Amino acid sequence: MSWKPTTAVGLAIALVAPLAAFADSPTDDRTTNEREGLLTRPPSGPPPWALRPVPRVAVDDENPEVWVQARRHDAPVFSSRSTRGGKGMVRYGTALPATEVRRNEHCSGRWLKLDPGGFVCTTIGFRTFDEQPESPDVSAPPNVSAPLPYRYAMVTDREAHRFDRLPTERELERVREDSELPGLAEQLDGDYFVTVADEVEHLGETWVRTAANAYVPRSAIEEVQASRLSGVHDPDGLNLPMAFVHVDTTPVVNASSQQSVAPKYARFEVKEIDDEHVLSDDGVWVPRDAVRVVRLEERPDDVPEDGRWIHVNLDEQTIVAYQGDTPVFASLVATGKEGYDTPTGTFRIRHKYVSITMRGDDPTDGVYDVAEVPWTMYYHRSYALHGAYWHDSFGNVRSHGCTNIAPADARFLFTWTTPRLPDGWHGVRDDGTWVHLTRAADETDDESAS
Repeated sequence: MSWKPTTAVGLAIALVAPLAAFADSPTDDRTTNEREGLLTRPPSGPPPWALRPVPRVAVDDENPEVWVQARRHDAPVFSSRSTRGGKGMVRYGTALPATEVRRNEHCSGRWLKLDPGGFVCTTIGFRTFDEQPESPDVSAPPNVSAPLPYRYAMVTDREAHRFDRLPTERELERVREDSELPGLAEQLDGDYFVTVADEVEHLGETWVRTAANAYVPRSAIEEVQASRLSGVHDPDGLNLPMAFVHVDTTPVVNASSQQSVAPKYARFEVKEIDDEHVLSDDGVWVPRDAVRVVRLEERPDDVPEDGRWIHVNLDEQTIVAYQGDTPVFASLVATGKEGYDTPTGTFRIRHKYVSITMRGDDPTDGVYDVAEVPWTMYYHRSYALHGAYWHDSFGNVRSHGCTNIAPADARFLFTWTTPRLPDGWHGVRDDGTWVHLTRAADETDDESAS
């Protein structure tokens, strides 16, 4: 069973897990062997390559014919002057320069063409202005320069409600009496996560306003902190095989038989592997079952000689990004648990979103509603690569079929892959980077596609 997001496709996550504690250490973008020692803790913050800015609104035309501004949380962009083909979406309050084009029967208002391509209808999510408008005060744009585009929180009170607007005192009393008030309040009886845009005082209590301009009592939520895992990136190429520790701590022994402990997400280049141990390039022996090993993968036939592609090893729970035959990035992931298998095969990223809300009903865990899942890249049906802010169990299966990635890593891959996100857009649909998923027992899937 896959999840159904608010824009027609679904993905999978699991419940939030306690975050592991990490000691601070300086951010460092050197390869592992250039550091002092191999079994080092991960950096305390995202490395420089994870903070490369995503372009936002950049106006090249000094005198656009008209400006359009999104008046919906997810305002649609179409591929032609028809509402049948989606091209992408723009978030509420975003303003873009546009050119008016001929009307037709598919839009009761005006059709306007955006500069990078795509069409918007003024009666389907947009309004027009003669000059660039100010952003509305209630908008909460994503922070696209950070590993997480929003602040996030887990709903801890299942009797709490989410309101479409701030309620009156009488409405609040009715909700407390009847549990539901259609059109205004929804009880959060399930596994719910929300974004935190800001806080307001109302009727004697503190309320959180979400990025979608809904309201939740502050007392009903607990903010979450995302994993601090960040993979290794080297545009000149990584030295594989490489190992990542995926358990909280594990004992290790060096060449002088001295014992120590390797922390979670420590990584090192591999010299030797047997059934019970992995030997690091510096002569440290690590238990095999404590690490995930990244190996070189042969480029799929569908991928051009210098094409960009991503390999997900479902046995090892690892991810590698390749430029042609050169691995340039590697890290850990969390894919589908038993009964929710992640598909194998070669696909292409078809559409991607800075964030997208996903909700559904799991037969075991019940209702779930996960706000603004970050850096989402769909490649096949409801399956996607995406950031996961609700757990810190990378290197282990746990999802409903999608590939969970640590937020800093997901953001890097989002900016590295195609299709490129046009300036000011929140989502885009087009053929993009190849995604190759393998499992030793089942190398390819019948549903694979190029």
